[in-house]
Amino acid sequence: MTGLLDKLSALPQLQELLAALHSSAVTCCAAVTGLAPVHRAMFSAALAAETKRPLLLLCADEKDVQRQAADIRVLLGVEPVCLPERELQLRPAAYSRQWEYRRLWALYRLAQEKPRVIVATAAAMAQLCLPAAVLQKTAFTLEVGQRYDVTALTAQLTAAGYVRAQQVEGAGQFALRGGILDIFSPGPERPVRCEFFDDELDSMGDFDVTTQRRVENRQRFTVLPAGEVLPFYDENAAESAAKRIDAAAKRLAKKENAAALRQRLEEDAQSLRQGVTPPGGDRYLAAVYPDAATAFDYLPEDCLVCVSEAGRVQ
Repeated sequence: MTGLLDKLSALPQLQELLAALHSSAVTCCAAVTGLAPVHRAMFSAALAAETKRPLLLLCADEKDVQRQAADIRVLLGVEPVCLPERELQLRPAAYSRQWEYRRLWALYRLAQEKPRVIVATAAAMAQLCLPAAVLQKTAFTLEVGQRYDVTALTAQLTAAGYVRAQQVEGAGQFALRGGILDIFSPGPERPVRCEFFDDELDSMGDFDVTTQRRVENRQRFTVLPAGEVLPFYDENAAESAAKRIDAAAKRLAKKENAAALRQRLEEDAQSLRQGVTPPGGDRYLAAVYPDAATAFDYLPEDCLVCVSEAGRVQ
C-alpha cells in the first residue's frame, strides 16, 4: 500500500494540512470535509505515515472502530490497538467481564508497546480507568528458569484482582495444586500452566480448559491485572479508599432519606478493611484512585488525533 499512500501524500489538500502541522508551534486544528469512510482511513493513515507520529482515530461507535481499524491495518501494515468501551457495574450482579478484559489488554499495549495507531470511540477514551502506574505495578512477567516464591505469587495475583479456584475455567482465575500454578490472564485466549521444581519455574505452557492438556510451550508470559478497580494493589490502598468512603458517609449524616445509603457506604468501607471487595465495586473507582485517569493519559505527547465524523463523535 506504499504506492497508494504516496499518491495520497501528493494531494494538495493533504500537503496543505501537513504544512500546517509542521509549522504549528503548539497545536493545529483543521476540518476536512467530503470524505467517505474509507477515505477517512486513507487520509488519517497518510498523515500518520508522513508525520511519523502515533495516530489516535476517534470514531462514533464500535462498528466504525472495527471498520476503520481494518482499513488502517491494510494501509499501514500495523495492528491497531482497539480500545473498547465498558459498562460500569455499580450494583451487585453477575455479569460478563469480557469487555473489561479487552480494555485491560488494550491499555497494557498502550502503556508498554507505544503502538503506532489507536482506534477507539470518544466514550472509550474518556471513561475513568486504571491509572497507568497501577497497571505497571500489578502486571508482571514470568520466565522459565527464574526463581519465584509461589506463596508470594498467589498473593500478588489476589492483589491484582484474581480469584482462586479449584480449576481454572475463565479469565481472572488462578489455581494452585502442589507445584503447579494455573493462571488465566486477560488478553490470551488460553490460560497458562506453570510447573515449579522447588522455587524454580521449570516449564510453562498454554493449556486447553476443557481437556486440561498443554497445547503450546512458553518461555515467557505476561500476567495482567484481572480488573480495573483494584483496592488491594498496594498495602495502604484499601484503607485509604475506606477512609474516603467513610468521609462520604459522614457527609450524608444530616440529609433526609439517606440512611440506607449511608449504611451501605459504612458496610462497604468495613468490607475493604476486612480484605473483601464490595460487589458492584466500580462505584468506588474514584475512592480507590483519587487522581482520575483516562486512556488519554496513556497517549504519547506527540500523538496525532483524527476524528471520523466529528458531528457524530461530538
